[in-house]
Amino acid sequence: MNRRRIQVVHTGGTIGMRPASSGLAVSGDFITRLKRCFAREPSLSDCEPAFDLHEPLIDSAEAAPGHWCAIAQKLWRERESFDAAVVLHGTDTLAYTASALSFLLLGLGKPVILTGSQIPFSMARSDAPSNLRDAVRCALSPDIVEVCICFDSVLLRGNRTRKFSTRVGDGFTSPHWPPLAQVRNRVEINPAALLPCSSNAVAPVRLGAASIGLLKLYPGMSARVLAAAIDAHPDGLVLELYGSGTGPTMDDALVRELKRATSRTAPLIGVSQCPHGTVAAPSYVSSRLYRDLGMISGHDLTPEAALAKLHYVRALGAAEPEIAARIARPLAGELNPRPVAKA
Repeated sequence: MNRRRIQVVHTGGTIGMRPASSGLAVSGDFITRLKRCFAREPSLSDCEPAFDLHEPLIDSAEAAPGHWCAIAQKLWRERESFDAAVVLHGTDTLAYTASALSFLLLGLGKPVILTGSQIPFSMARSDAPSNLRDAVRCALSPDIVEVCICFDSVLLRGNRTRKFSTRVGDGFTSPHWPPLAQVRNRVEINPAALLPCSSNAVAPVRLGAASIGLLKLYPGMSARVLAAAIDAHPDGLVLELYGSGTGPTMDDALVRELKRATSRTAPLIGVSQCPHGTVAAPSYVSSRLYRDLGMISGHDLTPEAALAKLHYVRALGAAEPEIAARIARPLAGELNPRPVAKA
């Protein structure tokens, strides 16, 4: 039986750190530790691992769209040398990176599994060895051909995932899509939840220097906050709305800024700030106003996926009238297709 070639790419984060006098710091012997972990784990005997440091290593709190693009470009360039990739990443922005990679690596046809840990590999009671082991075991499955996050013995679609907790055991959740697999004594795959294999692989686009923002509504928010976000992000803004798509309508200054945002060429996309929320057809006066102003509905996109998808659609050079249609159309399983309205 042919052993599957697994490319393990370390980009930084807690998993590869160790305690130092000033706090957690990058561990110089992390790759050596990884190799030992593979060597002594019988369940990983079916893989042929290769290890790579994606430098510079960063804390995931420092991640930016250029970081997403660099990882995607690296995996694309080396795609013929591996059957599956495992990307080690900090947990704080893991969902953003996974969402972006799902678009940038459309049609790659190979599993790209992201994981990390809440406790460094080098420390006692670390969740790193189990997360790494489970991620590789999922990567060994020929049925998985998409970008995923494997954490706490669960495999989730990357662009459906949100960080839920800083505690070991419940780090990530997928509010709108079931787990792709549970990892127990074996990898128990849910075939109905998987994306089908696609042969339409294209080289990742470069995200460029687009300025796209993410802003959460809150009670009493000043119109000046919205104005500043609009001005700071001329290429688009994702707005986290209340519930199923509502927001304040009695603050005249705020409404004026919303009108200004939707009247410019840059898109304004509305998503729900509820962990399990969907921007639905308007059923409240407040949600109808937001629709009538021209806000694009993000439907059931997570805020992380909405931000990454807008970056991606912008990088494709889509004309302004096409952006709403592209946001509404699933590209990598990131949202549920909207039902067609009956005449």
